[in-house]
Amino acid sequence: MSAPTGLSLRARLYLVLGLALALVAASALLGWWQSSRLAGIAQSLYEDRLVPVDLLREIEHTLGAQHLGALLIAQAQQPDAAQLDSAGRRLADATRALWRRYLATRMAPAETALIARTQPQLDQLWAALTANLPPTPDALRELNQRRLATMRMLDELIAFQLSQARVDTERARQGATDAAHLGLLLVLLTAGLCGVVVCTVWTRYDEERRAGQASHQRLQRLYQALSQTNQRIVRREAEAFNDPRAEQHLFEDLCRICVETGHARFAAVVLIDGDHFERVADHGPADRLMPGAPQRWRADAPFARSSMATRAVLEGTHQVSNRALEDPSLTAPGAPLIPPGVESMAAFPLRRGGEVVGALSLLAGEPDFFDPQVMGLLDEMAGDLSFALEHLRRERHQARELDAQREALRQREPGLVETTPAAESPDATDQSEHGPR
Repeated sequence: MSAPTGLSLRARLYLVLGLALALVAASALLGWWQSSRLAGIAQSLYEDRLVPVDLLREIEHTLGAQHLGALLIAQAQQPDAAQLDSAGRRLADATRALWRRYLATRMAPAETALIARTQPQLDQLWAALTANLPPTPDALRELNQRRLATMRMLDELIAFQLSQARVDTERARQGATDAAHLGLLLVLLTAGLCGVVVCTVWTRYDEERRAGQASHQRLQRLYQALSQTNQRIVRREAEAFNDPRAEQHLFEDLCRICVETGHARFAAVVLIDGDHFERVADHGPADRLMPGAPQRWRADAPFARSSMATRAVLEGTHQVSNRALEDPSLTAPGAPLIPPGVESMAAFPLRRGGEVVGALSLLAGEPDFFDPQVMGLLDEMAGDLSFALEHLRRERHQARELDAQREALRQREPGLVETTPAAESPDATDQSEHGPR
């Protein structure tokens, strides 16, 4: 057949694209058919093979050494007819329920024959368990023999199920191989006609490459912020004795780091005070990104219903909205509207001694900014800050205890305190109580 003549370049391009799309559609239909077929095989393998095996193993486990076997051993050592009867009835009811569920699954002809041999064994075992027999050595020995015989039959059923599972798996593998060969042929034909879309593919690749670079740079900045936060925590912990505002300075440093490293356009730390919330530290253009937001608000105020920091404190989990302008949960009657430029919002709870005492709130100017990687690192940052808050409180408590001890000692032995090096140097007292810092 000769090539079509008299066609314009556009028409030829349309023809090539049409053929390529037809082959792509054929490949898609083949893939859909094969996926549906494999899904059906997998479901059948699970329902008709794995579920029965699980039920049979559960029955076998109930009859095994940890349940019925242990009961028989205990009765042989210390007979108790009432205990044997109650435990036997309980085990019989449990295995009978599992056996009924097993019989409700799909049976193969060979499996039916095995069931016909197993059913009398089970019936005899159930009858013995519920017959209120005295726990004599002969009765226990006979009951144990029936238990072992039943378990052997169950092992045969399990082996049959596993062999059938292997057969079904091999059949599915062969079908998948045949479909893969046909799919490969269609893919090769499609690849030969898809050269015309190379430019589109390259453009998409370039966009994804740039997006990946941006994501990588963002993660680098986040790691940098995490490192700077830990450095600030160590510094503030060292200043905890001499600086009563060490905690406030730590909040301010954290907000500044989050904004300066590019993780937020605005960052704030909100603390809870009874039934009120207060923004105690922030960094960024609050008047432009949070117009009308109060510095302090009640838990039942309209602003609280749209505040992510309030939710994070009350619920004790991080809150995120990567499409803030489209999120109806962030709008409440009487609350300030979210201005343009705020695309994503998140808040992370801060804890002290396991109790939520506040939240770190971040506003970003990009949609979908808080992806799982960013959320994980910010959760880690909030966890580090929570640890620092507890440590600062503990340091202050120890400092107060040391001051109280020195004061008590000064009142009892004035001359001794004045001549004691620890009394002359608070740092020496700290060294003796806490070791080198």
